[in-house]
Amino acid sequence: MKSSKPKIRLFIDSDIILNHQVEISNNDFEYLSKVMRKKINDEIEVFNGKDGNFLAIISEIKKKSMILHIQCKINDLYSPPNISLAFAPVKNVRLDFIASKATELGVKNFYPIITQRTIIDKINEIKFQSNIKEALEQCNRNDNAKIFKICKLNIFLKNNFSNKLLVLADESGRGRQAKFLVDFAGQYKFDEIILFIGPEGGFTEDEFILFDNFANCFKLNLGPRILRADTAVISSLTLIQECLGDFNLIPKFNY
Repeated sequence: MKSSKPKIRLFIDSDIILNHQVEISNNDFEYLSKVMRKKINDEIEVFNGKDGNFLAIISEIKKKSMILHIQCKINDLYSPPNISLAFAPVKNVRLDFIASKATELGVKNFYPIITQRTIIDKINEIKFQSNIKEALEQCNRNDNAKIFKICKLNIFLKNNFSNKLLVLADESGRGRQAKFLVDFAGQYKFDEIILFIGPEGGFTEDEFILFDNFANCFKLNLGPRILRADTAVISSLTLIQECLGDFNLIPKFNY
């Protein structure tokens, strides 16, 4: 065995069992064989989002696939903070950016929403999930993240949010500074934080009224400048983790 920390990490959408074999094909095979030029006996770190990290060795290379032999477990599954992102879809390039960077910043669930000012009302879930997968592999997470079906905001807000902490990125100037989030969060018992990011042009007054119905909704001020949606995602997630992460107020996800 060469090492316990191979450089390449690969998300596998299947069970991982010690001393068993896993077959890799399609894009992952192309990446490992043609881009990374991996050979027999080379090591790969694999994870599936539920069983932890494992060391695997390439035992066979075929024409369109390769076989990995699972050698040993490297790490147990890390239960990340349960942070979700409800966002209005934007144009393709920035949508890819949101999927990647929000995953790196720990988002567990992605809820695309259609607001009154949303221009893009469809989302390529397969491509979005692919960007999530690449980000999971890159940022050293060993859990999983997923995207849900797109939904209208007014319908999404009919869910039961009594055990959630809602954080609304408020570009209207009526939001509060992030430093007040700590005391606000301390008033509630919650098992998930849901961050809401509006479309280009922001939420309408009618939509702000919908959020006013939730006492557990914190309106977050992101400063005097108008931010693009993808910039607002990064800024908001950073502020949430800075304010709540150090105080262990962000709930862990229970599998």
